Amino acid sequence: MNNGNQLNSNFNGERKVFIQEQNGQYSFNKNGKPFLVKGGAGYSFLKELGMSGGNTIMCWDTSKIEAVLKDAEKLNIAVIIGLDIPGTDHIEFYKNEHNIENVYNLYSSIILRYKDNAALLAWCLGNELAMTASYETIPFYKSINRLLKMIHQNDPQHPVSTAIIDVPKMKLIGLQFTMPGLDFLSINTYNGLKILDTKLDDIKAFWSGPYLVGEWAPNGAWESTRTNWLAPIESTSTKKAEQFAELYNKYMPLNSPRFLGSLAFYWGCRQEYTNTWYSFFSEEGVPNEISEVLKDCWNNSTSKHLSPRLRYMLVDSLGAADNIIFSPGTPHKVNLVLDTWSPQDTLFYKWQVYKEDWQTWGSTWNYFKKLPAETGLFVDSTLQHPAFIAPVKNGPYRIYVTVYNSKGYCATANTPIYVEE
Repeated sequence: MNNGNQLNSNFNGERKVFIQEQNGQYSFNKNGKPFLVKGGAGYSFLKELGMSGGNTIMCWDTSKIEAVLKDAEKLNIAVIIGLDIPGTDHIEFYKNEHNIENVYNLYSSIILRYKDNAALLAWCLGNELAMTASYETIPFYKSINRLLKMIHQNDPQHPVSTAIIDVPKMKLIGLQFTMPGLDFLSINTYNGLKILDTKLDDIKAFWSGPYLVGEWAPNGAWESTRTNWLAPIESTSTKKAEQFAELYNKYMPLNSPRFLGSLAFYWGCRQEYTNTWYSFFSEEGVPNEISEVLKDCWNNSTSKHLSPRLRYMLVDSLGAADNIIFSPGTPHKVNLVLDTWSPQDTLFYKWQVYKEDWQTWGSTWNYFKKLPAETGLFVDSTLQHPAFIAPVKNGPYRIYVTVYNSKGYCATANTPIYVEE
């Protein structure tokens, strides 16, 4: 893997985007100027991203590339295009030449189609791939390096990365030899952001190249406290906003000479564990306080936030950590406590109960399904403290509330419950 001191192709012309290094200081050079990435992973709300001071979106959905690049070019937003492929944990895929050629041809066509788009910043080949090294995995490395070479040959104007989880020492050592053509690394990290700078310093003898924080957020669901039935307990959007501010201002390695910027996760609305865990917007497109915090982070400012602020939710005076178990069809009441500093405004409440798709818990690789909302459980779902009836079928559920205000913002909270005879 390249340390960033030279570029990984034989192209000698003027480049639109490249990684430059001056006296140990790395940065993107975009159209002749230094460029620090500030943005998020996603494919929507690009106008809002630009208005917040963000300048980059990383899009992993190849079906959205056309629309994202079109909007991004109008809004002066840079785009990193993610090209996902199977890792060595799917080695059977690489034993089939038909599979390999299909991926190669697909990504060749994407590179050729979009390489000259003015919004394009970089390519990211592979997201958090398993990369074990053995005789059996040789077809994987042969294929991924063929793809990497193809990208550099077809588009020498833009650098190429791959995304890894945190800072695995042995993987980084291995990448020096297994993927030497990479221009920079994208590091996805959550709570690990608190020790990212330290871990990178510890391995600089093995690798000292440039990196982008490709995903960051507080408390991935796998890092959270769980109920007895393994349901992850989610913080309110208010608490998460506070955690985003702390992570960025206290732990983001802004002064590292190798730091190329960061992408918060997730700029949009995403169903993963819940439909609010990583979301900066509601399903209707209403922003929450995390978007306001990120605006402050990117602009180095302190603003008066307009979002509703929630402290916690209690169900029959119990919190999520109390492992709430109800009998089917029994009556209960929810108490939603607002922060005393919440903006004084007209508030609107939307309460829902969903059964959990718990077969995907503990894995970020599966598709997280959003099951249909349970109906007829709330007496009045527009109240701050509504009464409800427990579902009649056994299993894990989650009670959700979204609080909207007339200023155009929302806040979210939820509590897992279990229904059992």
